[in-house]
Amino acid sequence: MDIKEVASFKAADLKNTGPIFREASRGIVKISRHSERYVLMRESDLEQLLTEAADPRPKTLADLLEGYDAEAVKAKLGSWVTDGPIGKEAL
Repeated sequence: MDIKEVASFKAADLKNTGPIFREASRGIVKISRHSERYVLMRESDLEQLLTEAADPRPKTLADLLEGYDAEAVKAKLGSWVTDGPIGKEAL
């Protein structure tokens, strides 16, 4: 799940919560107070985020290829490609 906010507010904006909750119904809202940042989100979105985070399977192609080293794979397969048959291969 991409954590992208739909709106940002300052803590002083909490005096009028209507617009903040209206935006939070659409997605994640960030609220800043001095140098601290807080996040307001629906509970169902939090549950979905936690469920996805707990699942170790790749979510995107980029996740799948993370840590993939093409040169290492080529090095491991190099002898397989260049070695001749030894007579035990079956078609």
